Amino acid sequence: MNTLTGTITEITTEQNLSLVKALASGFLFYSIVLDTPDNSPWLRKNAPIRLLFKETEVMIALPTHNPLSISVRNQLPCRIIAIHSGIVLSELTLALTPETRTPPAPAPPGSPADGLQIRALITRSACDDLALKENQHVIALIKTNEVSLAYD
Repeated sequence: MNTLTGTITEITTEQNLSLVKALASGFLFYSIVLDTPDNSPWLRKNAPIRLLFKETEVMIALPTHNPLSISVRNQLPCRIIAIHSGIVLSELTLALTPETRTPPAPAPPGSPADGLQIRALITRSACDDLALKENQHVIALIKTNEVSLAYD
């Protein structure tokens, strides 16, 4: 499970749903939650949260257009640090590149020079078809409804 710490920056609510924008070390993430600030005291601007998403929910695209013209809001330009391929699946370790931060900023102290790291699990055939290689730049895609928020 990918787990990043962040802060809520914006909340848009309609009925019992909230679209939450959060920053994790300067990287913007979107999440939809079945809560509102009225019924969940933790759901407030500037609240510290954890963003969680499964490695299997990270899609990989080649950066032909950035941002891509698709409905996925979480489009994170990355560099492939490592690829470990099995017979069925390939595990990719990705570094979010510093120029994708909102607003642009250097990596925080103690973080890798390339910023945050996440993992993705994709099929081996997809990895092979895309001819993915270490140090290649790609775009990690995560649907908004696949990013969960947790609070302490």
